[in-house]
Amino acid sequence: MVTVNGADVQRRMKELADHITKSGELCSPQWRQAFLAVRRHVFIPRFWHDEEPGTFPARWRMVDNATRDHEEWLDAVYSNRTLATELAGVPAATGAGMHPQVTSSSTMPGLVMAMLEDLDVHDGMRVLEVGTGTGYNAALLCERIGDMNVASIDVDPELVALASVRLASHGYRPQLVTGDGTKGIPQIAPFDRIIATCGVNRVPNAWIEQCRDGGKVMANMRGPFNSHALVLLSVDDGSAHGNFLRQSGGFMPLRADPTRPFDYTVSIRRDAAATAEGYSRLDPQQAYDDQTWGLLAQTYLQGVVCRRAYVDGDGHLGTELATTDGSSWAVVHHTPDGNGYFTQQAGSRRLWSELEQLHEQWNALGRPTYHRFGLTLARDSQTLLWLDQPDSDHTWHCGPAAPARA
Repeated sequence: MVTVNGADVQRRMKELADHITKSGELCSPQWRQAFLAVRRHVFIPRFWHDEEPGTFPARWRMVDNATRDHEEWLDAVYSNRTLATELAGVPAATGAGMHPQVTSSSTMPGLVMAMLEDLDVHDGMRVLEVGTGTGYNAALLCERIGDMNVASIDVDPELVALASVRLASHGYRPQLVTGDGTKGIPQIAPFDRIIATCGVNRVPNAWIEQCRDGGKVMANMRGPFNSHALVLLSVDDGSAHGNFLRQSGGFMPLRADPTRPFDYTVSIRRDAAATAEGYSRLDPQQAYDDQTWGLLAQTYLQGVVCRRAYVDGDGHLGTELATTDGSSWAVVHHTPDGNGYFTQQAGSRRLWSELEQLHEQWNALGRPTYHRFGLTLARDSQTLLWLDQPDSDHTWHCGPAAPARA
């Protein structure tokens, strides 16, 4: 290992702070002071570099503070980059062994600071972080508002233990908990701010319940179409509403089980009796390729599982959808024939038809971008998607009820 030069680190930290200040991600003097006080390299003693991006399986190479890697490691740590910090093996889709999958990362510092700026934290506030990870984000919060006001939860006990040691090396001792992040930490609630540094397909009710009236919850919305967006919700009397932010970024999905990196074996049954066959004009690939449309589609279908898979014995790639209780399902082929995209649907809901209707409404509205949309989470757990403002004429109920009004 090579001894890290303190003066060199300070120079690098200032250069990075100047860079993300110029880009508009770091604005306030309070957060700049916190940023310059927390040494990121302490929280990232190593990371994993993908030697051939875009290939599967990825070719990972570990980079750390060894003599030959020292400059590469330090350059990366003090750059505005997201770094993969933990890998875990997951079964290969073909059944041929295990493929390493990223299970934890250190988010690019510019995005971290932009999120903390938008969270609007003030002295004396209590903040819950969901997704401890390396501990770097918790350290910034500790420096800004004091460790007695910071709590953080992560499902992985090893990550929590490592983060505790790293935080202590800076003199920070926030309350760290190992557990299911969707449940928050009710025993020490309420909080003034809750920030999730992991992705969810719906904001858990516990986060709203554990946030004080007038407080804020920031979450990264992600789902089966792999679209990501940050939403900032204001809490009032057990409900919450807020817009998707212009600043976007993707995070590791929130996990409830530390022994399973991610669940790629989504259970989808096609056992409804009557199957309706037809054709769709909507290209299903658009949901994966268009950030806004993918976000709207996966938000609207909250509670519906989805996967891209071979959907018949002839090797046709398609998208399968199903309600979590298995009462409704849909399949759409990705390759059209002369009639369009072949579909099969069954059950009380016509899932693909619902998405077609939503897509037509989005087109009719001029295809507004995602940051014009927002969410309302009601006390009865229903989620409302809306355009421009909560009382808009253009709203959609998400999840099982799902009637549309546009």
